[in-house]
Amino acid sequence: MSADAADIGVRRLQMVEDQLVRRGLRDEDVLAAMRSVPRHLFVPGEATTEAYADTPLPIGLGQTISQPYMVALMTSLLEVDVRSRVLEIGAGSGYQTAVLAEVAGEVFAVERLAPLAERARATLARLGYDNIRLAIGDGARGWHEQAPFQGILVAAAADEVPPELLGQLADGGRLIVPVGKSRVEQVLTIVERTGDTFHESYDTRCRFVPLVRDVSPDERRRAAMSGGAEGDASWSSLGGEDARGDSTYPEEAATMKSVDVRVSGAVQGVYYRASARREGSLRGLRGWVRNESDGSVGLHLQGDVAAVDAMLDWCRVGPPAARVSRLTVADAPADETLHDFEVR
Repeated sequence: MSADAADIGVRRLQMVEDQLVRRGLRDEDVLAAMRSVPRHLFVPGEATTEAYADTPLPIGLGQTISQPYMVALMTSLLEVDVRSRVLEIGAGSGYQTAVLAEVAGEVFAVERLAPLAERARATLARLGYDNIRLAIGDGARGWHEQAPFQGILVAAAADEVPPELLGQLADGGRLIVPVGKSRVEQVLTIVERTGDTFHESYDTRCRFVPLVRDVSPDERRRAAMSGGAEGDASWSSLGGEDARGDSTYPEEAATMKSVDVRVSGAVQGVYYRASARREGSLRGLRGWVRNESDGSVGLHLQGDVAAVDAMLDWCRVGPPAARVSRLTVADAPADETLHDFEVR
């Protein structure tokens, strides 16, 4: 072991003692996980020296890796073990994901920003985690296909407990989510499910980036027709601005894009087509996906510009088992005979 590696190990152990144990955290499984996971591998190079400091750190794209104490506290509040299936919303750099993977049997993580998801997936694979599935998508909607979950952890603040996530919580399970209308009013909220009853309790004040929900073209058009919903938390943006920007919804809906896409790499036999059909449909796109004879996957995407761009971000990573090596995109004529998104 090099001197640098030994020093990092010492700092990690000191972090656990000074920031967690001395603050009263006594969950031995969580403490062991925090001693094990190398936080410095989940932060950008320039932040490595601060990796074990008692503070959140920026990881790019307006996102942060949470303070170590908050990661440990939220994990402990879940009360999960090796028999549990856990959903994480807002994987970010993957650090919280790794800690969850140390204490739970299976972890299903969702991250809406493709570059962060790509880096997280690479780091987690490098560390050898085989009980994690990481997807790119709208975390506020959860991961319905894999529900129910014994634990759901949301690493972003919502104005209210997301109703879609409540429906994906197993009987006896727990949902942990920061709730509040601004960064200074958030409270860490615990929701426990017993049958069809949900009981809320509260732990501590906290400060997280806002939970962002993707808005489909149909939702945008409905919002425009109804005059919008200025107070609707589902349309908050990362920077706290109006997610609709300066343009109105009708103008956005009228701005269309049509492209042909070729995805190369290990992309056949990994549910790429089925996953692409689901993702394309969720974004309100028309188009198709098919396997090509050279081992690649071809797609045609047409629809709202923002929705197509979001789909392209997803295509760069794909479903959990895929390994995308190259993505080529070319403008293409729109096909007016398409009415949905299909597998060919």
